[in-house]
Amino acid sequence: MKHKKAIKIICIALAALLVVAGISLAVIADRGRLNGYHPLQTPKEGQIRVACVGDSVTYGFGIPHFKGNSYPAALQKLLGDGYCVNNYGYSGRTACLMGDRPYRVETLCTESRSFAPDIVVVLLGANDSKPFNWDTQVAGMNVYPEQFERDLKELVSVYQELPSQPEVYVATPLPAYADNSGTVRYDIRPEVIADEILPIVKRVAAETGAELIDLYPVFEGKTELYSDGLHPTARGAALLAQTVFDAISGVPAS
Repeated sequence: MKHKKAIKIICIALAALLVVAGISLAVIADRGRLNGYHPLQTPKEGQIRVACVGDSVTYGFGIPHFKGNSYPAALQKLLGDGYCVNNYGYSGRTACLMGDRPYRVETLCTESRSFAPDIVVVLLGANDSKPFNWDTQVAGMNVYPEQFERDLKELVSVYQELPSQPEVYVATPLPAYADNSGTVRYDIRPEVIADEILPIVKRVAAETGAELIDLYPVFEGKTELYSDGLHPTARGAALLAQTVFDAISGVPAS
């Protein structure tokens, strides 16, 4: 009898653990922490196609119900039924091919081009600031910044040269901040973003003829719009979407 009772207790405990694990996984997935792709919409006839290209900020990492609250999802609501907005963001990706996770080699990059977009919004650069990326040296020289500029320029050109001839927008990375513990997460370096990457992104936009969306001043000092100092909350994503919407709609930056 004692043996049967022990087995029953173990079974109940295991069932409880499975329930807790299931709930935990659901919460993690809901906040975009399993890195699954977003479902991609099939455009209807006559819709203007918008491809949102980027890293975890585009993906919606850390936002509850991220598939409906990421900035591309919010942008879809702002633009309305005449547009088909697809989220091609993928966490941790870099603009530079020398980076640890270059966006250019991802299936999503290929799919974003196959989408035949009319509008492309490129938001990359934060992950390039990581020391094991940005400080890469060859023959004692730091070659990454120069390569970053070349590769970002080439990525913009890849989209500009698509048969659909899309209007390409290049967005600057958001400012990065420390989290509540005083640590800037994931090896992101705020000073590299502010002092080195921003000027390059702006120069790439000017030299390729792409439209620049300067997100840095929009989020500067607004730490309440971040979940962890790096990723926007749902409110932050809504502001990002509004800023992109204004750029697409031709609303002058304030």
